[in-house]
Amino acid sequence: MALQWDTLATGNTKVMLAAQNILLQKPFGTSWITYTRCHDDIGLGYDDYMIQQAGFNALEHRQFLKNYYSGIFAGSPARGALFSYNPKTGDARISGTLASLCGLEIAIHDPHNDNISAAIHKILLMQAMSFFIGGLPMLFYGDEVGYLNDASYLTDPAKSYDNRWMHRPIIDWEKNALKDEEGTMENRIFSGTQKLLSIRKKLPAMADYKNLTWITPHNIHVAAFVRTDETQPIFCVFNFSSKPAYLTWYAFKENGIRAEKLLDHWSGEKYRVGNDHEYLIIQPYGFHLMEGM
Repeated sequence: MALQWDTLATGNTKVMLAAQNILLQKPFGTSWITYTRCHDDIGLGYDDYMIQQAGFNALEHRQFLKNYYSGIFAGSPARGALFSYNPKTGDARISGTLASLCGLEIAIHDPHNDNISAAIHKILLMQAMSFFIGGLPMLFYGDEVGYLNDASYLTDPAKSYDNRWMHRPIIDWEKNALKDEEGTMENRIFSGTQKLLSIRKKLPAMADYKNLTWITPHNIHVAAFVRTDETQPIFCVFNFSSKPAYLTWYAFKENGIRAEKLLDHWSGEKYRVGNDHEYLIIQPYGFHLMEGM
């Protein structure tokens, strides 16, 4: 079983929460595979009733997602392509590398470095959600150093009819070597991905247990859950918005799991759990992996 995310485009976590409640119901003796993308196209594999329960029109929501990820939607930073488009239903699937879908392809042609940083933040945000939600995380080659869409498939008659080859790039070993050069895009993505995996490895609660409790989405742009074991709770909080998000500290108390102080394993910062009318401020496309102290 595999998990793919469409929340980066929507900025609305109600859709994701409705769809992912099934995560806790896996059959005994099985596990999930979680990934942001794989070698295949990305399908919008959810039931329409889930979108309706979140207060959206299912058809319009699907239209928005495919237009956003293919770059048709005005202002979208994503550069993917529609795959298996059905003109009768308007349905389609999405092709593209993680970096291109998160805006890195268009950002490198823009003189504003903030766009590059935003794209990298999105990439790590998506990977963090995939790594910490449970199951076995899977990386598809190239995503660890930010490969962009590869258009070379268009010159090969055996591949040109299938745009999924755009996210099956030919390995560029010179690009791969840039992961060791401090400050390069490749280094920022690779070292960030390494750090996420090292955090996951050292926290026992992140193993494949049925120990996840969703935190009420007090902020429409924030997805959050708590993972618990015999030691301390781990609060995982993700902001899918391009703007700072505010999450009431009450969210960290309402499930009966109390902690007065929290250590963020991602940033290294320590936080005091404030009063209910005070807020944790989460930076644009930012996240926190916070352990009770």
